[in-house]
Amino acid sequence: MDMRVATSLFAGKSLGNYAKKLIMKRYLLLLGFIVAAVCSSLSAQDKIGLQSNATVLGILQGSAGKTVELHLNSGEKIGGRVEQVTDNVVHLSHLTGAEFFDAFVDGKDISAVVIRTGGK
Repeated sequence: MDMRVATSLFAGKSLGNYAKKLIMKRYLLLLGFIVAAVCSSLSAQDKIGLQSNATVLGILQGSAGKTVELHLNSGEKIGGRVEQVTDNVVHLSHLTGAEFFDAFVDGKDISAVVIRTGGK
């Protein structure tokens, strides 16, 4: 920047194309923030609906690939990603705190399912 440009900024004079580019960059930045906010709020609205005939195993089947936490009748908790659900058994991989292990849980022993639906 030469001295004339710097002094014209302080004198309140317009810089023409430079000022227009600066304003356009600010509007694009604002637009980017708005798009990011809208996209993040849309992904956070991934709610789970409850049907009248829902079962624990049915909910787990619909959650295949998601990370869940199972509360067992014994009071223990086990978390991991749902890989497969059969009529009697749930296969969890990437266990919380033991990522290199898998678990097979008896469906009759599950008292509650916790699924994270908002935020990442």
